[in-house]
Amino acid sequence: MLKFKGKKILLLGSSLGTLDIIKYAKKNGAVTILADNLPVDKSIGKQFADENVLISTADIEALKKYVKDNEVDGIFAGISEFNLLKAMELCQFFRFPFYCTKEQWDIIADKERFRNLCVMYDVPSPKTYYSGDDVPREIFDIIQFPVIVKPVDSTASVGISICENLEDLNKAIPFAIKNSGKKRIIVEEFFEGEEFTAHYSIVNGEVSLSCIDNRVPIAVNGGFVTTVPLARIYPSTFIVNYIEQVNDKMMALCKSLKLNTGVLFVQGLYNRQSNKFSIFEAGLRCAGEVPYHIIEKVNGLNFMNNFVDYALSGKVLKYDISKEDPFFKGKSCCVTSFVSKGGTVGRIIGYNEIQNKVKSIINSECRYKEGDVTPSGNTLHQIMLRFVLVCDNIEQMIRDVEIINNSVKVLDEKGDDLCYRFDVKTYMDNVKVNLS
Repeated sequence: MLKFKGKKILLLGSSLGTLDIIKYAKKNGAVTILADNLPVDKSIGKQFADENVLISTADIEALKKYVKDNEVDGIFAGISEFNLLKAMELCQFFRFPFYCTKEQWDIIADKERFRNLCVMYDVPSPKTYYSGDDVPREIFDIIQFPVIVKPVDSTASVGISICENLEDLNKAIPFAIKNSGKKRIIVEEFFEGEEFTAHYSIVNGEVSLSCIDNRVPIAVNGGFVTTVPLARIYPSTFIVNYIEQVNDKMMALCKSLKLNTGVLFVQGLYNRQSNKFSIFEAGLRCAGEVPYHIIEKVNGLNFMNNFVDYALSGKVLKYDISKEDPFFKGKSCCVTSFVSKGGTVGRIIGYNEIQNKVKSIINSECRYKEGDVTPSGNTLHQIMLRFVLVCDNIEQMIRDVEIINNSVKVLDEKGDDLCYRFDVKTYMDNVKVNLS
């Protein structure tokens, strides 16, 4: 018998992960309903859900009425912070299961509170010069440049600046405050190193490291600014060092949240010369690279399914956490992206055909269509195309990424190349030098 037969789940918005949730819920018998303020032809979630409703995910009162009138059994969202918070609010109102409370969410999402939690559990993190709503002038006298200034509650790299001098700092502070809902910022040490993201699965109170990557960044507009990921390499080339130095401390931090079910990701830097790590922020959700596609392909586990189980039953129905293997059984995996320089998409060439050409692609995504205007900035909104690959070894990964780069093109209205691509061979050659 299908485990969700006869149950209805309301999903808010069509963010990353929504289609995966719809497919899993439908496969197990649930009726899926997608709510957003878009017509069906503009909402990918509505095109796949069993039912759809034209209600903005910001309209809580209208959503409450819909849930009451339609005997909905559970509510969830993809990875959008906004939609997850709205789903949480609705679940609390109806006393439906939701994987975390607002307090648990906030202690991780708020950069200031998370930094304090890192100190409590001895998780390495950058030195904090100031956190609050108005930077006192005496702080300027003790700061050692470069520093990072960011809102305590920012997402998608919005409102973040890297400052080399006082002039930069004076510009960065009001910019960060403007982009903070709480009007609070944090000024911290700029720790140089290679970027990474690690995901932790929490199942029935037990915690396990699911994956850790190398994040390959690009500054879209050049200069000393926040970056966008061109690629992510799994497993990380410094996974052994991370497990030895950081993992136990992070697992203790995760357990302190007293969650039954959940996923926590952390972002940080690793300096090879000093062999030191620095964790600078986290989220109590899956991050935007949705690594569960790779985890499921290699290890047979999908932590996103746990959220659906919990939303409809109040517990995880099947997830063997002992099968977690962040080393991915020796395989080389990659999320490689085309990052827009900013401008109007004129033509997309080769995207629909590449799946048949490169068999290691297990998932792909096109975020903008021909005619769309892509932004010009240094945020995750610059990502135009994304491909997820599971390869047997590094050599295959290098070859397949190069095939994608040579076969797929995104041109602007003038016919010029609109995107940056991942130079996989140069990057892996540098990594090999660093590892030698």
